[in-house]
Amino acid sequence: TVAIPLPSVAGMSLGSLRLGVDRVNVQSAPAGEVGFRIVVGLREGKKTVFTIDLDARVRPKIDPSAGSVVVALAGKDILSLEPSLSDGSETKLADWIWRQLPDAARMLIDKRQIAELASGMSDQLLRQAGTAVKKNLLDELGELARFEFDLPPEVPIQRVVLTAGERHLELDLITPLAVERPLAAGHPRIAGLHPNSVQVRISGDAAVALANHAIRSGKIPERWTLEGEPDPKGEVLVAAGWANEARDPLEIHLWKLVEDCAYVVLRGTPTLQVTGTQLELGVAQAKVEDVQGSFKIRAGLFFSRAARRGISLVQQTAATTEVELGGSTMQVSVHDAKVVGDELVLGLRLTKAKAKPKSKPKPKP
Repeated sequence: TVAIPLPSVAGMSLGSLRLGVDRVNVQSAPAGEVGFRIVVGLREGKKTVFTIDLDARVRPKIDPSAGSVVVALAGKDILSLEPSLSDGSETKLADWIWRQLPDAARMLIDKRQIAELASGMSDQLLRQAGTAVKKNLLDELGELARFEFDLPPEVPIQRVVLTAGERHLELDLITPLAVERPLAAGHPRIAGLHPNSVQVRISGDAAVALANHAIRSGKIPERWTLEGEPDPKGEVLVAAGWANEARDPLEIHLWKLVEDCAYVVLRGTPTLQVTGTQLELGVAQAKVEDVQGSFKIRAGLFFSRAARRGISLVQQTAATTEVELGGSTMQVSVHDAKVVGDELVLGLRLTKAKAKPKSKPKPKP
């Protein structure tokens, strides 16, 4: 804490008040910045006499190539710091000053004069507190708030846009993959999920673009046998598609390009569910949407395990991960998942990560 000296009143010294940070809240800020409200208390011992609001703006460190987003509130990171009096602070200061005066001093001054004095004193303390917090307190306390997110390594990211609202931080991840229809601008939170959950929204087109990227990079098998087993030398190639505004928009495209050629499109209503520690996008019932090629091969594809299993292998990924928040490691887990129109929506829950057991030292030989 930092001591803030007070002027004398009626010939009596009021001494000083200690300045300390009571709390920090995130608030809205211009695009590309994050706003914080720092509530600073001027205290006599443990009792807060009155409070000052300091509105700070910082620019987050966003590095898609490094796969991270860091938002930190420290003295060196502040772009601007605007002090203002908290509601009722002048009245609280005037009441406190009046209580400090002995009876003899109260005979020389009345409460109206004390209120006028407190008004001028508040402006002076406001300037002193703002300077003290910026120069001393923030440097002394280090980071008052810190959010650090690791971007998903499976997702190729070209750009990250951060927007700070009154209650939420929004991170828009823009991928270089070809996406026909991304999320609409302004995307508000989806109703029906827990109000304290972190919401992740992805357009259906983006989901299948990521699935096809995973197929091309080998994370999802691209070749299958007609018996429905993944095989690097399999005859059947697979890819995903999304038909916007359709009742059954999720598509699986199957090709057989050797000997008797065939092309089949399966389509179904997507399901999104958490199975154990895995998040799976699939379709409970798939139907044949389009067929081209040999009837013999088509019939095999219609009823083969490859066609029926392929629809459930569009995308599968871990449903839990960890992030750093305020110096603590938090576990992020998917507790809800749903398909809303042409979007996939996840509800994430934050819990404190369990401490990893320390490895026992190996006995010396």
